[in-house]
Amino acid sequence: MRNTINWFELPVLDFDRAKKFYETIFNLQMIDQMMGVYRMGFFPGDGQGVSGALVHGEGYTPSDKGAVVYLNADGIID
Repeated sequence: MRNTINWFELPVLDFDRAKKFYETIFNLQMIDQMMGVYRMGFFPGDGQGVSGALVHGEGYTPSDKGAVVYLNADGIID
């Protein structure tokens, strides 16, 4: 297993503002696209490590509960 955490999602209310913020502080370019009803801004990844996205849409509201984090069980939960 390469990484225990393999994906994260940061809920945002003002997508354009959040995208500009992260692009500026990390000096990167995010790919922006619709995934179903959700607008997502993807952080660059190399396919080998952790990556994630900004997510705007119903059910994704910034809160004290923080980001959504996906763990890599690498097929061992069967």
